Amino acid sequence: MIEELLQDVMATAYGEWTPENGCTGTEIAAAEDRLGIGLPDALRAYYAVAGLHAEMMGADGHQHTLRMSAPERLVVEGGWLIFCGENQWPAQWSTHPDDDDRPDPRVHGRTGPGEKWFSESRSLSAFLINVACRQAVMSLPYQATCRLRKGQLETVESLLGYVGSREACRGGDWLSFLDRPTRTLASYSFITSTVRVGATAPDALASFQERSGLRLKAAEGRGPAARP
Repeated sequence: MIEELLQDVMATAYGEWTPENGCTGTEIAAAEDRLGIGLPDALRAYYAVAGLHAEMMGADGHQHTLRMSAPERLVVEGGWLIFCGENQWPAQWSTHPDDDDRPDPRVHGRTGPGEKWFSESRSLSAFLINVACRQAVMSLPYQATCRLRKGQLETVESLLGYVGSREACRGGDWLSFLDRPTRTLASYSFITSTVRVGATAPDALASFQERSGLRLKAAEGRGPAARP
C-alpha cells in the first residue's frame, strides 16, 4: 500500500533503502499471534520497510521525534492498538481493531496514558507517511524552519513535491514533501503553520531558501543556517 512511498523517503534521506531496514514477515506475524489480532496493512508495511531502522522508528530519542513501537512491544489497551508515542512527552497514538475502515483505519491520539482518545487522522496510511517524513527530516544534518504565511505552502509544493501526492498524506495535522535530486525533505504542521526542511548537504538547504524566498531559521544543533 505505502511501501514504495516509505522507501522513497528513506532513499532520499539516507541514500538507499535495503530490505535489512525492515522486519521480516515472521517477526510481524509473531506480534499478531501474541496480540490475537491482525495488524492493519499500513502498519505492517511500515514495519516491513523501516521496522529495524533506528531513526525511522524514533529509537534515537531525539526531541520532537515520534517513538514507533516495535512489533514485539505493541500493546492492546482497552481495545486500542497503541503503536506510537512522543519521545519526550506522554502523547500516544492508536487504532481500534474493530474500526470499520480497516485495513486503513482512522488514527486516534491522546495526550497521555489514561486520557481520552480523540480522532487524529482519517487514515493510518497517511499518518504513517507523515511520521516517516518527519522522522527522516529530524535525522538530517542540516535543518531549518519557517512559519508560513498565506500562499507560501504552494511555494513549498512547487519546489519539493509531495511524498506520493497531497491526497496520500493528507487527513491529519501534517503534510510531507521531498525532492530526490537534491535529497531535501520537508514536514509541514497545520497546527503551527510551520515547515521544517531537512537536507543532507548545506548547499541544498541554501538553494531551497534562495529559490523559495522563505526566511528559514536554522534549527538548533543541526548544521549552519542557510545562506541569506
